[in-house]
Amino acid sequence: MNEVHPVKLAPRLFPACLSVWFLVACGVSAPGDDLPEPRLTTQDFADGSDGYHSQGTLLHGTSYLAAYHANATVFFGGRHRSATSRLVRGEIVADMPLQVDGTTASLLACTSSDGQGATRACGLVVEGQGTCTPGTSVTLTSGGSCHRNIPGACAGSPVMRVCSGEQPCEHQGTGYLVTGAPMCGFSACPSAVFTCPASGIYTVLAGASAPGAPWGLDLVSSVGVFPATTRELRAEKLVGARLRTNDGTSTGPLLEVSEVTNASTVPITESPGTWDPSGNTFLYSVKVLNSDFQPLGTLCGSNPDPHAGPGLAVPVRGLYDLLGNRTESTAAFTFGCDYAVIAKCYRWGYKPWLDGAQDGPTTKAHWSCTRMARADYCGNGTSYTRDGTPIRLWDDLYPTINAPPANPIPPAGVEFEAGWKPTGPACLSHWRWKSLDASCTSLSWPIYDSTGKVTNDCRDFPEDGCAPICDDAKEAALLYGANVFNESSSH
Repeated sequence: MNEVHPVKLAPRLFPACLSVWFLVACGVSAPGDDLPEPRLTTQDFADGSDGYHSQGTLLHGTSYLAAYHANATVFFGGRHRSATSRLVRGEIVADMPLQVDGTTASLLACTSSDGQGATRACGLVVEGQGTCTPGTSVTLTSGGSCHRNIPGACAGSPVMRVCSGEQPCEHQGTGYLVTGAPMCGFSACPSAVFTCPASGIYTVLAGASAPGAPWGLDLVSSVGVFPATTRELRAEKLVGARLRTNDGTSTGPLLEVSEVTNASTVPITESPGTWDPSGNTFLYSVKVLNSDFQPLGTLCGSNPDPHAGPGLAVPVRGLYDLLGNRTESTAAFTFGCDYAVIAKCYRWGYKPWLDGAQDGPTTKAHWSCTRMARADYCGNGTSYTRDGTPIRLWDDLYPTINAPPANPIPPAGVEFEAGWKPTGPACLSHWRWKSLDASCTSLSWPIYDSTGKVTNDCRDFPEDGCAPICDDAKEAALLYGANVFNESSSH
């Protein structure tokens, strides 16, 4: 039996009907005014509330609920090119297919005896393309044994030329980087050392030393990728990238990245002081374009703080519908605006990518957190709180992401509120805002007898229509399966 206070009763669970008149209409008994209330176990309210960056009412913070990976474009080399995006932790990465951009005389057949050697202007083919980090030193080898075994292999006496970017080049012409040469006098296999160009792409031309002679090359790169079929673009290289907001078709609004910032450099007012100090998360300023590429506004332009400008967006794995339900997706991801709770729960440490490729306990905790942050008591996407209301949250993950309050003496008026699951509240102790009518019938009102005991407490009477009451996180976890908890004032 719960301990009781000799004080005037305040109902702890609010049903769809809040007044006595509505209670009669709903067939629910209203608790008596002269009955005591079961004691609430309270916890410490943590420091670090940051106003509008505490909890809030918005889920996505934008009306665009998905960004699709397929049929994206990137702005590369002064023009938009097709690409496919993917998420790597908290970052968007685009894979742009490589192409051979144009032709040159060296790719034509030789018609005279001048067509011999590495500097000739005929009889070569595109051997492949590679990618590297601009400014780094790249070594391409094709085998041999020059006092040590050289990576790669060759046959005959091949020649090799390396060109900058995706365009074939002539010896000493535009885009020319280097001509391959054997690494020692008793090897016929060419190697080349060059500085990776600004584009991060190079094209290799090769052929027999004498046209018509048999030859072969198996090139190995010391860094980067060779042969490569795509160029990976990330961070600031994604400025100008465009993503679809529908199922990947060519119609409908587009999302265009206008700025990219590492979240470790974005200051916030709460601990630890930056948006995500891990360095694995990037935040994006995003414009919305119509199908004619004309601007419609910004993706995150609905900040409830009237003094704040457009928000930044964080990419989050999975999709959330308007009811707050989450589904895994390999086709699309969610852009969460930093003033809405998908982004806030990510920033509070519940990063779905911590689970790896599939959803796990951290992903489920993130989902539970989105219900908790919005006071989604009905589990249907409706928020029953107000922007800026401070809350304190913690979890029972292992290892813990947000630790339980350590101070046993709570501030006045702060109490344990609820335990949360991905579907909504697992159990409740009080509502955050008594004036906001949670119009869901699944939350049953506690019914008290003449001694103040709750007669329909699910802890004692696990029957249909019982009231899921919990006084602390331990009860919420053990009795109701909650994985995220919070405390708050009751306003």
